[in-house]
Amino acid sequence: ADAPPAKENASHASILFILDASGSMWAQIEGTPKIAIAKEVMTELIRALPDTAKAGLVAYGHRRKGDCNDVEELVPLKPIDKGSLTNRIQAISPKGKTPITLSVQMTAEKLREVEDETLIILVSDGKETCGGDPCALVAELKEAGIRFVLHVIGFDVTEEERAQLECMAREG
Repeated sequence: ADAPPAKENASHASILFILDASGSMWAQIEGTPKIAIAKEVMTELIRALPDTAKAGLVAYGHRRKGDCNDVEELVPLKPIDKGSLTNRIQAISPKGKTPITLSVQMTAEKLREVEDETLIILVSDGKETCGGDPCALVAELKEAGIRFVLHVIGFDVTEEERAQLECMAREG
């Protein structure tokens, strides 16, 4: 999946980032750990946001190995503090599983009361490893009337992983 155009990002007042911090993010692409690439991409996206934006951060797989409930809201959706948000991202150290479905569900649930459409940007290198169906969940959340647009930045993915991430982006 491709990165969303910066111009499109700027038109959204609220952006929630979800960072994959599963153990596989330590794998390397041309000598650089995937987590380093993900952090760089997210930092660039944050820098490009207007100072009037609201932003938040959710990470998964960053606290415990083998725990499918390891999803944490690190920064609630609030007026952006680019330095603080970037520092939280830089401090994340991958360890665990890939509970994509739970992370999207927890993130979207917080948007039930938000009137404006929120942009959710998921940065991941793989597919769900905790038995959920993230594509079906995204469709359900949209049907429930939660106002969000989901962009997925997937990198170094297999065809199967690409199919799952693309389905999520298409539904969202």
